[in-house]
Formats: sequence, C-alpha cells, structure tokens
Amino acid sequence: MSYENRILISKRALKELKNIPARDRKTLKDRISKLAFFPLAHLDVKKLKGMQNIYRLRIGDYRIIFEYNKDERLVKILKLGKRGGIYD
Repeated sequence: MSYENRILISKRALKELKNIPARDRKTLKDRISKLAFFPLAHLDVKKLKGMQNIYRLRIGDYRIIFEYNKDERLVKILKLGKRGGIYD
C-alpha cells in the first residue's frame, strides 16, 4: 500500500510561486514535494480554524495554504506567499 498523496497546484499558486525569489522558490518546492507524504511527513502544518480540510504549511516567512482530501489521497495547493496577506 502506498502512502503517497497526489499533489495538484492551482493556477493561482503557480503564478504566486513564479514571483518568489529563486532561493526561496527552491525551498518552497522542496516542502511542497514533501506534502506527498502528509500527514506522515514532519512539517509545520496546522489546520485552519473554521475551515474543513484546509491547512497551512509554514516555511519561514512564507505560508502555503492547501486542501487535503484523505479519501482521494490528494493535496491541492490553493495559494502561497508571505505570511502577511496570505489569509485574506
């Protein structure tokens, strides 16, 4: 049995990722790839209050907001960016 999730990245998140400096982008891509093993991977993830199946991954000053569907073993990256405006 495979514990690996599929990862989908929204168009919005891809656009936001392209605007991040190359050094930080590499780190974010690495952490996104580790989400394939969520919730087994040891990452700084918290469930967002008042939302169903929506989580945030913290990487320094950056946040990745994603949806996790346990039944389909699917992680969908919704948006990412600096922590200030990501929750709007």
